[in-house]
Amino acid sequence: MRLLILDLDGTLWDHEDASQLVPPFEVHDDTVIDAYGNKLSLFPSVREFLEWAKDRFILSIASWNMEELVRPILEALGLWDYFIFPKIENHPDKASMILRTVEQLKSIGYEVDEIIYIDDRTLHLQDIKREIPNVKFIQMWIDVKSFEELKKVLEGL
Repeated sequence: MRLLILDLDGTLWDHEDASQLVPPFEVHDDTVIDAYGNKLSLFPSVREFLEWAKDRFILSIASWNMEELVRPILEALGLWDYFIFPKIENHPDKASMILRTVEQLKSIGYEVDEIIYIDDRTLHLQDIKREIPNVKFIQMWIDVKSFEELKKVLEGL
């Protein structure tokens, strides 16, 4: 199986640190508004992309955030159930997050043949490549400019 790991902040949505949002959350279509009126919005076509990708990849998350704050946002947007063994943790070691996801998948019988990591920044890439040399990386908004374009690139891999 092919494993597609997604970052959240700046990749799936426009907010740079979703852990700063304060519940309770109000949801309007693809936008979450926190208790102080701060907004987080999904980028265009994220829902369509996830719906397409779920039949072609194992989907998971590697995000430097606090799960107790960010999971309710994903749930409110109806996105949580797309992901298997998501890692939303308050540290920058994304290589560890990805490796633990692979181990969990193997423990339930999945054979991971390919790992593709999508992030809007290259900040963690050197550490990830050191631990997982064969990971394929796509930088959102640089290598691809939209989720429609990401879909086309993934179809070509």
